[in-house]
Amino acid sequence: MHKLSVVPSTILVMFFLSACANSNHVDHQAKNQFVTEFYAWVENVEKIKFKSYVGEGAAIGAVDGLLSNSRGNSQDMLAGAIIGGLFGGLLTALFEGDTNGYEYQLAAVDGDLVSVISDDKAAEQGQCVSVRVAGDVRIRLAPMSACDEAAQDYPQSF
Repeated sequence: MHKLSVVPSTILVMFFLSACANSNHVDHQAKNQFVTEFYAWVENVEKIKFKSYVGEGAAIGAVDGLLSNSRGNSQDMLAGAIIGGLFGGLLTALFEGDTNGYEYQLAAVDGDLVSVISDDKAAEQGQCVSVRVAGDVRIRLAPMSACDEAAQDYPQSF
C-alpha cells in the first residue's frame, strides 16, 4: 500500500514545486541586460518579411534522403530525396513560424527618431506607444573620481 502512495505524492510535490518556479520571477536570460523605456508616437508602419531558411532546410533534407537511399536503385534515391526535401522544408517552416514583421518609425517624446522592427503589429500610425529596449550590459569598476567628474555635467535632482 505504501508503494501506491509514493507515485501520487511525488506528482503532487512536483506540481507544487513547479507552481513556485513559475511565479513572477525574471528569466536567467535577463541577467546583465540594460533596460530603458520611453514613449513615442508612431510616424509610419511598414510590413516586412524576415529571412526564411526553408529552402536550405529542404536542400539538406533532400541530400539526406538521397544519401540514405544510396544503396538502393535510382527510384529509391529519388523518392528519398523528394521525401527528405519535403520533410526538411516542413520542419524548418514549423520552427521558423511566421516570417511577417513590421518596421515602425517612431518619434520619441524627447525628439529622437527611432526605427523598431517587431514581429507583431501593436500600433497604427499616429498612436502613442511605450517602447522597452533591452541590450547587453557589461559592468567594470572605475575610480570614484570618474563618476564625480561625470556627475558635474548634469544638474543634481536630489
